[in-house]
Amino acid sequence: MKDKTDFPLVSIIIPTYNYAGFLHRAIQSCLNQSYKSIEIIVIDDGSTDNTKEIAESYGNMIIYIQQENSGVSSARNRGLDHAAGDYIAFLDADDYLTENAIEIRLNVLLQNPEAGAVITETYSQKNEGLSCKPRFKSDTMSDKFYEDLLLGRFPFGTCAALIRSSIAKQFRFPTGISNGEDVVYFTKIFFIAPVYYLTEPTAVTVWHSDSLRHDIGELKRQGVSLAQVIFDDPFYGGAIEHLRKDYIANRHLELFRKLYLNGDKKIAREHYGKALSLKPDRILKVDYLIKFIKACF
Repeated sequence: MKDKTDFPLVSIIIPTYNYAGFLHRAIQSCLNQSYKSIEIIVIDDGSTDNTKEIAESYGNMIIYIQQENSGVSSARNRGLDHAAGDYIAFLDADDYLTENAIEIRLNVLLQNPEAGAVITETYSQKNEGLSCKPRFKSDTMSDKFYEDLLLGRFPFGTCAALIRSSIAKQFRFPTGISNGEDVVYFTKIFFIAPVYYLTEPTAVTVWHSDSLRHDIGELKRQGVSLAQVIFDDPFYGGAIEHLRKDYIANRHLELFRKLYLNGDKKIAREHYGKALSLKPDRILKVDYLIKFIKACF
């Protein structure tokens, strides 16, 4: 391989907050990439565990930045400000990349200059097993993936994207939101440029009990307010308004499922009812209907 300076630089931004137990694996998965022209930016969002010790053990192999606890959006935005790469990837500290992740994604963008970003499937890791069930049957490029993203049809994972820096730096993650903030950001990315989708997984999302993905308190606090953040944004000029009702109905269903699984059956039933009031056809989702019936007893 040529000297890495002959190749485009890829910035990998890793926000972390008290994930010292996962951080080494995430960083190492970046260092082990088959594509070597990368910079790894770790943004420590005010961790109180031994995150600093782990990050500093890598010396100048990574860029380590500390900030006061301000949330994952603020951390990612700080990473965007410091990224020097031609391309940008995000990796949560509890997830990790496959060894050829960056090489695979970068090749797609080099071969498809009209694409603003590429996103791939991901493996899901629960306990020690890995699984992947592609939503789409084949690789494809589309300028309408923002619709699929908002309607939950797109196999989306923040850790599975590579974005041209010229596009990635046009936007910011919304602060004050820690559930769905990635959808707010990536809807804009997908709205302004075609996106290439690959069925091949290039990252692993790790499911564990203290993951922010399962922060029930935050889910209750936010409710469906994310819809306002997305659809009331003047950036779109009303171009996505036709998706609002479907999005809110799906958001209520998502809240119903997570609250039901958490044992909050009363609140869960309320969200299910709101979903049906907006889109009665959601009753045809049998798995949700079964859960609702169980939640009544």
